[in-house]
Order: sequence, then structure tokens, then C-alpha cells
Amino acid sequence: MYKLFADTEWDLFQNIISNRDTTYCKSRKEKELFSQVMEADWRDNTSSRPDFVSDELMIEMFEIDDIVTKKKGKSNPQRKADARAKRTVEQFIDEVFGENHRDEFTIIANGDTRYNPDDDSFTPDNTIDHHNYNAYIQNFQRICEKHLDSVSAYRENYPNKKLGFVIFDESTFYVPNGKMSLQGRELLYLLPVFDKNFMKLLVKSDVDFVIWTFNNKYVYTQDDRHGQNIKLPEKILITRNNFYTKNTRCFIPSKMQSLEI
Repeated sequence: MYKLFADTEWDLFQNIISNRDTTYCKSRKEKELFSQVMEADWRDNTSSRPDFVSDELMIEMFEIDDIVTKKKGKSNPQRKADARAKRTVEQFIDEVFGENHRDEFTIIANGDTRYNPDDDSFTPDNTIDHHNYNAYIQNFQRICEKHLDSVSAYRENYPNKKLGFVIFDESTFYVPNGKMSLQGRELLYLLPVFDKNFMKLLVKSDVDFVIWTFNNKYVYTQDDRHGQNIKLPEKILITRNNFYTKNTRCFIPSKMQSLEI
């Protein structure tokens, strides 16, 4: 996992660019660009924008997920549940070890949105009520458009640098309904970088490259219920000329199902 609750944006970015082994690049030039990203002397620019700047590159980073939200993304039930779970763990640490020992622990808390703390009850729900492909697309488009609106400002601040987006993706893995025997490149081509619903925004943009980072893309099977054995890229770097490829198509959201149920 790249992200812990205590991580800053800078820490998260450093985690993402520190590992070459799990990165997929289609072309030799993309591999060279990722090496350049890894080896660059980056500066934390989050107090201004874009987020990170080196001598030749600049990067803006944002997070997306597939959670069904309310109020145009302002109310995210999963993040509320995660925060509630984190507070519960912190309270437990305080009670057992004392209030001055929180810093000795790294807390990873994943809350259950079905839990109601007011009456200590659980409300059963359908998976698609919590996360689905439509929400995945809508969350991406809403957040990506906000950052695309600032591209001209990034260019004005740093006119001679290549601009990249780092997309930190916490959504689950999706397959077409009923197709459970996929493997290899069939799985690779189900990632969002091959779906026009996502890439059409970037194709029209002035972004030079994207590093799409996956934090929760596990392929669950009967033989591997924890999704750890089937390896997918943890990162994909793509440059503008590969935002659309011969394998890019438009997925039908209503026919895509999450492997996390």
C-alpha cells in the first residue's frame, strides 16, 4: 500500500515514484521518462501548484475512487467511515498505552459504511450501492476536470517544463459481467487507461504524461480470495501520444462489475 493515514502528499508522491519494478510502460520513451521522473530532484510545491516541481518536469497529483458519493463528491461515506474507524483505534491506543503513545503506531483503518455508531447496528446493502463503475467514472471526471482547469496556470508558472498528472486510484478492480476467467493482457486491458470514459478528457488536454497508480486493484478468485497472487501493474505511465491506443475502447458502465463484493 502506498498510502497511510499519516502520509502527506509529499510522502505519498515519494512512495509512488520510488519503485520501478511494478510500473508498466508501453514504449521505450515512456520507460526513459519514468527513469527521469525517478531520478529527478523534486521539490515540494504543494503550497502553490502544481504539487511537485523539478528542473524539467512538473506534476499535479490527485486521488480518485469508485465510492458512491453525495452532494457532488462533498459527502463520501467511505472516508467518513475510515475517519470514524481511525478515531476508534486512537481511542483504544490512548486507553491501553496512554495518550502520549499514538506516534509510536502506524494506523491503517478501513471503516465499514454499513455500521451506524448511533445505535451500534449494521445495515445490509448491495455492493453497487457502495461502489460501482458509474461512480468511478463520475468521480474521475469531476476531479480531473478541476485540475485540467488549472493547466494553463501551471504552464504560465513553469512554461518550459513537461506537465504530468499522478492519479492515485483507490477503486476496486472491474470486469465485464459474467467474465470471470480472464487473465494476462485481458486483465491489463480492463484498467481505466484503456477506457475512453476516462481517457477522453486527457486526450483533449495539454497534459504531457500520466502516472496512473493503483492502490486497490486486487483480482479475487476462488483459489485466491485475497487477490494477492495475480499481479497487475501498480503504476502505468503513459504519454500523450498513447492516451488512445488500438486497445482503447469505451466500456459500458452498466455491464462492469467489481470483484470486491
